[in-house]
Amino acid sequence: LYGADPAKIHVVYEGVDERFRPASPAEVARVAELYSPDRPYLLMVGTLEPRKNHTAALHALAQLKAWGWSHRLLLVGGRGWLFDPIRQEIDALGLAGDVQFTGYVPDEDLPPLYTGAGCVLLPSLYEGFGFPVLEALACAAPVVCSSAASLPEVAGDAALLVAPHDHAGLAAAVHLLLSQPQLAASLAEAGPRQAARFRWKTCARETVEVYE
Repeated sequence: LYGADPAKIHVVYEGVDERFRPASPAEVARVAELYSPDRPYLLMVGTLEPRKNHTAALHALAQLKAWGWSHRLLLVGGRGWLFDPIRQEIDALGLAGDVQFTGYVPDEDLPPLYTGAGCVLLPSLYEGFGFPVLEALACAAPVVCSSAASLPEVAGDAALLVAPHDHAGLAAAVHLLLSQPQLAASLAEAGPRQAARFRWKTCARETVEVYE
């Protein structure tokens, strides 16, 4: 974007906190009782702002609902700028009873929320890195994310990728994971392996090497 000399650019990947790991069945059941006791759920984590592309997730949820899936969409995170259009979109699509805003959740609830999700969504228009994808992979959650910006580098082959403006494609990818448990299980197995490539010790070492 800036036309900088590639020789001056060094890519150092960030890491994932070690607390993000597959949660126990008891922990998964505990957070399910707290946040969605009556229905399975899909999960989005991040600030509620336009670049996160909640519109795509809402349209996909409406399609999944039309196909007979009962999943609720949990939106975890604080409200950012231009939040009101998200609420208006929910009402326009008839999803008022199918979307829950949790706000911020306690740190100890986030790993089991990831592990217990039917699918974790991140259809962002742009990301500088994409921590929710990495955290979800580390927690052995099946992930569908955008093919934009940095997300393919973070997800590797451990998630399904969809163009961010392809609402139908996002719905189809989630439907595929929900209807094919073996595929979801294979991605869940691949997730922690992919996440293991991103460690803060490696980040620190490579940063020092750049300075040296």
